[in-house]
Amino acid sequence: MKYLVTGSSGQLGSYLVEELARKGDKVLGLDLRSSGIKDVDRHTILGDIRDPAMAHKLMSDVDVVVHAAAQVSVTESVKDPIFDANTNVIGTLNLLKAAAEKDVGRFVYISSAAVFGNPRYLPIDEGHPSSPISPYGASKLAAERYAFAFQHTYELPVVVIRPFNIYSPRQDPDNPYSGVISMFLSRLKEGKPPIIYGDGSQTRDFISAMDVVQMIILAATSRYSVGHVFNGGTGKPVSINELADKLAALAGKKVTPIYEPARPSDIMQSYADISKAREVMGYEPAVDLDRGLKELIRG
Repeated sequence: MKYLVTGSSGQLGSYLVEELARKGDKVLGLDLRSSGIKDVDRHTILGDIRDPAMAHKLMSDVDVVVHAAAQVSVTESVKDPIFDANTNVIGTLNLLKAAAEKDVGRFVYISSAAVFGNPRYLPIDEGHPSSPISPYGASKLAAERYAFAFQHTYELPVVVIRPFNIYSPRQDPDNPYSGVISMFLSRLKEGKPPIIYGDGSQTRDFISAMDVVQMIILAATSRYSVGHVFNGGTGKPVSINELADKLAALAGKKVTPIYEPARPSDIMQSYADISKAREVMGYEPAVDLDRGLKELIRG
């Protein structure tokens, strides 16, 4: 099969490009920048998902689109919601239109658990009400709705994945879009204590990028996945305080975290119910957090 992977230079997209190429699939990446990873960059074209002509041109002979490109920072979406919407909504709409016109076989949209907003119950299943509390969450939900509207109106086969908190060695701790794990680890390596926003009791569901890659491939190939939304998580909640303790112990550091005021639009409790992905696609996370953190620290 031939795949088009948007956001191919990002942490998730780069691993996906490598895995698809390893499996022998044809893969073309699209990103605004290069990744600096040779085996990824040779598959990647530089371009913008907001460019309709670019989107249309790249859809030729594509069997599966995996749309992972996005503005991914809640904080930045609060600062500039217009840019967030232009990227996450208009960019997605450009790709959907081009994919429908080119009769692409499947469109896998990488959404976010941010679409749920503050949970009304835990664990969060796919049927949980969607009530985002940030512009980022709103833009991801709007793009989901557009995707399924295209399935209904233009018969474009769509699958949506909502990853929870992705981590990998490719997260950049100097980038404000990076996850809490890489930020904590960067400070620990410098002998500095982690900075925790709020009291640290908030929970998250941390999932390895490689587990999300395997879920994407299942979504792209399973005969049963079309028309569905799937949570991408492990089903195991971890508090931010517990995460800081785990990382400090693995890094051999004795530090006391610094606590700062909670950030706007920060959800308190969040973890996934992944039973639907198990039942429909046979998905099972393979990397538990302790193993993933050890691999992260080893580099």
